[in-house]
Amino acid sequence: MAGALACIAGAAFWLPAAGVSRGWFPAPLDDVYIHFDFARSLARGHPFEWVPGQGYSSGETSPLYAVVLALGWLVGFRGRALGVWAAIVALASVASLLGSIRRLVRPCPAWLAWLLAALPLSIGVLDWSLFSGMEVALFSAALGRSLEALARARAKARGGPTREALQWRVGAWGAALVLLRPEAVVVVATLAVLAARGAGRRSGLAAVLRAGAPGALATAAVLGANFVATGDARSAGAQLKLLSSNPYLSDVDRARVLVENLVTFWVKVVRAELAFHPSLAVVLPLLALVALLNPARRVVAAACIVSATAWLLLVSWNGNAPHHNFRYYAPALALVAIAAALGIATIARLRRGVPVATFLALAAFAIAAPKIPGQVRHFRAASANIRDQHIEVGERVARLPEDARILLGDAGAIPYVSGRAAVDALGLGGYRRMPFARAAVHGEAATIELIERLDPSARPTHLVLYPNWFGTLTSRFGVEIDRVTIEGNVICGGPTKAIYRADWSALDVPRPQPSAAVVDELDVADVIDEAEHGYVPPLPHGGWTTLDVLADASGVPRFDGGRTIPDGASESFVVRRSADGPLVLRVRIDAGARAITLRTSRGSRDLVLEPPREGVWRTATARLDGVERGEVLTLEARGGAYRDYHVWLERDLAVTTSAD
Repeated sequence: MAGALACIAGAAFWLPAAGVSRGWFPAPLDDVYIHFDFARSLARGHPFEWVPGQGYSSGETSPLYAVVLALGWLVGFRGRALGVWAAIVALASVASLLGSIRRLVRPCPAWLAWLLAALPLSIGVLDWSLFSGMEVALFSAALGRSLEALARARAKARGGPTREALQWRVGAWGAALVLLRPEAVVVVATLAVLAARGAGRRSGLAAVLRAGAPGALATAAVLGANFVATGDARSAGAQLKLLSSNPYLSDVDRARVLVENLVTFWVKVVRAELAFHPSLAVVLPLLALVALLNPARRVVAAACIVSATAWLLLVSWNGNAPHHNFRYYAPALALVAIAAALGIATIARLRRGVPVATFLALAAFAIAAPKIPGQVRHFRAASANIRDQHIEVGERVARLPEDARILLGDAGAIPYVSGRAAVDALGLGGYRRMPFARAAVHGEAATIELIERLDPSARPTHLVLYPNWFGTLTSRFGVEIDRVTIEGNVICGGPTKAIYRADWSALDVPRPQPSAAVVDELDVADVIDEAEHGYVPPLPHGGWTTLDVLADASGVPRFDGGRTIPDGASESFVVRRSADGPLVLRVRIDAGARAITLRTSRGSRDLVLEPPREGVWRTATARLDGVERGEVLTLEARGGAYRDYHVWLERDLAVTTSAD
């Protein structure tokens, strides 16, 4: 029965989209193929690699799902067929979820139990995510199993496993949850506390550890692996998407966006998708609260409600939360639906409550189900977008020379379909410990600075980017050779994705070999160099990255990235080497700079600015009498903003030569 219900619901979404997918299994998100990329690499013997041979990547935030997909690859579901395997996993997972709910709502009539079990399927926006090919379905199955384990741990029956064994079972499912979605830490914490409250005379702390330690250890293992392999414990997704990772948002800005995300969820999901009329949107949440009135169901209902609330708050800290048809919120919707099913089952246990519960269950379906056709249409349109843009571009990239290497901003279908080596400009795909995710949040200049660090033979030969996302990069470093434009875009980052032949000639200008005169050098906007120098830009309302290509002293055009320092603001960095005697601080600046003051522990002085020349890099200088390792140098803008592209600390050879 559960399998039949899952198949019917899946078919309702997949069949209308099958035609527009043109030979590929319908997938409404490019992120589906990111999982496919990691799964393919794993099956080929390259675990935790986005593209085989490019090194560890923290971009897979659902490693357990990648393992499950890799199993499908190993048994023969390869290439396009991996989408079929993902669908099989989704059907089995949804069936498992329905089975868990049916068991949780007992005792009640069997037909009512099945009706309540199917309640999550009445929410169209949740169905969209369950059958999208993402990890949501598998996560929901693990969620249902973890709630069952909690119920058994709290209602220990004679003759079965010990309470301690049941608590360990809660912990095992908690580990699965965090390996499917890192946000599940809030669910694991809730389950652990509620499991411990049923410890009786036994140690509550020990119960918390049994129920929570496996999830905590799984989380620590992932964070540790990230840190060892990349130098940053955070996943690439966290570095790229969390509000706390955006350097240009103040704490007030972050709080505002958090509230905006929550309001958007309320308006566009709760009021618009949980009921055919906004006034009925509270029915499902109210039914969830009813379950708290029944002592026998209170623990599981509380776990659902507390976890859903914590999930909403945590996920809303993700700047991308309102996008991708609110897929990040799907587990919270599933939790509320499960609690609502428990609430209706609570009413069924009252005297003559079965007819009332039946009416409420049918009413809940009738209230939410009218929104399903709209979600089916959106699923079809999104699947068409992914097929007509991402997969189409991937097929065209596959026709490029075999040694082609691409720079892209969508890390899913294009590398999966093309099979080409790739660098992800947004950093979700890893490339040899290069911190592209950390650079991406600072802007295009920071990304290009990292590309400059690559050996010329390893740089991308082609760019596959949205010109509306990467306007400077595509216009300055690319020559367009092809493009794909779609109509009716509902899911892609833009209607047009173009293919460019890369031109890195402005990066290939040989750098002068470091001489004995150079004491220290800071490449501004290069996040690696900035970190090594303890560089502090005037964030969040300053320090925006910028770039230019101007002639150097030899007259050859040279790229350099930098940061804008607003009037009255300052930047600082730490000197890495000590040096005695006369020194020169040389700063590469823009033509519009007016006045810059250098502040050190020994005093302050104004820099001498060269007259600006059209098309030529400009410098500003100041003289120093030695520096100490670890000394902080601060540059302050006066009379207007300036742009700092590069800083050198050199021995003053003119003074030294004169003294000799």
